[in-house]
Amino acid sequence: MTLSYIRVLMTLLSLLLCISMYASDTPYRHLLSGSGMQHASVGVHIVDVDTREVVLSYDADRAYTPASLMKVVTAVTAMKCYDDAACWPTPVGYNGVITDTILHGDVIVKGNIDPSLGNATSQQSPHAFIDSVVDAIKQLGVRCITGRVIVDASVAPLAGWNSWLVEDLGFYYGAVCFGANYRGNEYRLYMRTAGEGSRPQVIGASMQLPDMQYHNHMTVGVEDLSEVYIMPYMPHTLLMGTLPAHRDTFALKCAMPDAPLTMAQHLRQALLSAGVEVCGEATTDYILTESGCAVPRSTHVFYTHTSDCMADMLRVMLHKSNNLYAESLLRYVALSTDSIATLSTALQTERKLLCDMGLDTLALKKTDGSGLSRKNAVTPQFLSSLLVAAYHDDELGDRFVSLLPQVGKEGTVRSLFTRNRLPGILRLKSGTMEGVLCYAGYYQEGKRTYAVVLMSNHHTCKNSTLRRSTEQFLYQILPALR
Repeated sequence: MTLSYIRVLMTLLSLLLCISMYASDTPYRHLLSGSGMQHASVGVHIVDVDTREVVLSYDADRAYTPASLMKVVTAVTAMKCYDDAACWPTPVGYNGVITDTILHGDVIVKGNIDPSLGNATSQQSPHAFIDSVVDAIKQLGVRCITGRVIVDASVAPLAGWNSWLVEDLGFYYGAVCFGANYRGNEYRLYMRTAGEGSRPQVIGASMQLPDMQYHNHMTVGVEDLSEVYIMPYMPHTLLMGTLPAHRDTFALKCAMPDAPLTMAQHLRQALLSAGVEVCGEATTDYILTESGCAVPRSTHVFYTHTSDCMADMLRVMLHKSNNLYAESLLRYVALSTDSIATLSTALQTERKLLCDMGLDTLALKKTDGSGLSRKNAVTPQFLSSLLVAAYHDDELGDRFVSLLPQVGKEGTVRSLFTRNRLPGILRLKSGTMEGVLCYAGYYQEGKRTYAVVLMSNHHTCKNSTLRRSTEQFLYQILPALR
């Protein structure tokens, strides 16, 4: 029996498996016929990356909402633009002159998108940037600044967030990407609750947001059904929904409405605390432009902060499914071809790179870098083709494969296959929303490697229930590929 005949036979068997999935006791039956799956859309595509042979496929040409699988596309594109050691500077300077101990001018931070700046996920201390700027100013001998502290975030005009659901914007995972990001653009808002029917109290926050106003319309109930609403640049937070009763401290993980302004305020306060008088206020390019004022440029750079390297930022994005890192890395794609990181330039550059890799970009609708937008759509076949192309790409290859989280050990897939040990190594990126559960990655067993994509939309069961069915499906399918 020739090898080509065996391959044809395997393909026929796969087709028969798909045709008979509702009638027989196949893994598909457990995946698709359970409670809450009656009206769901499910797509599967598994490809041998070496032979490029499709070994299993079901409804793989249909477009699905991918959720965080968009980060796989963003990762491939960013890695085509930059190497692992790439990093980005945030220069800090001043205009005017220094006489004696007085700076007659402004301190200006020129933001460069860096999502790791002050971030708890960074390789650096969250306080490193502010502390280093203060130390550098003191080393200049400055004890008084007559001007303002300005954060200029104009390198990346705000865009993309308007395609996200409004109920996501107020929470940490919906923090928008600014041209100057700070502390992950998130903070904790602390609440105290009494008995059911009462109103929770706002008792503090994890950091100072001096201009913030909270409009509290929450009630105390049985469980956490909190709603937090903000708009970018607006110093108002609307609190609605319910919180559980009798909690001395309940933390809401909120998004900053204006990360550049928060950075400017924190830097000004740190200078004051260090004994450096600052006569002007903290402000940003957005505030100055809205008031009809020019945004000054620094004439002397006295400190430059360097971001984490590309490899570290990719790992945070893929392992922690961090949306801010994804949106920032997509903006860096724009900076590879332009001096201003617009979302439109980023998406155009990305589409060209994907076309150059031989991919059918008509099977991809991408409106952001993270997958938080429900306007995103992609086919399982496109994603498997992307995984195959990345595997064989000289610039990516093992470098890309090793960045995906290993199932049962890392990232958002660490809880999969903790009971049933799967032979070989399975690396997957997950994508999760309400009514969306998707996986994409590689299965490596012996000398064989497979691109694996599984996408489910519109199921009405809990994602945790479908996750168990998906694990059972993969447990039966993948070892049989050997």
